[in-house]
Amino acid sequence: MTSNHTIRLYALAASLLALFLTWAAISAHPWRSAAGVKATDARLVALGQREQLLRRDMALVQRIATHAGVAARRSQPVALRTAAAIAPVAAPAPVAAPAVRVVTLPPLVITRTS
Repeated sequence: MTSNHTIRLYALAASLLALFLTWAAISAHPWRSAAGVKATDARLVALGQREQLLRRDMALVQRIATHAGVAARRSQPVALRTAAAIAPVAAPAPVAAPAVRVVTLPPLVITRTS
């Protein structure tokens, strides 16, 4: 014959399983329609439009910078353009190490009683 403790443990396990399954089902929101889930926030729409505007502006600036760079190179004499292309890269100037300061501070002693 089965003991009462075993039956109680099975009942407890079954009730916990039912609790968590119900919790999962409610948190999934099965009653919402698909259109309600797809609804977008107005702030997200505005953010997307702002991103598109910034990308357009960035492309325009890139085109202007490229055009200005080409015009500046065309205005240089040919000798300067070829010399700049052939000139070796100069080594960076040596950087002096920062001066080190030694600071002596009194010891930190806290003598408080609570």
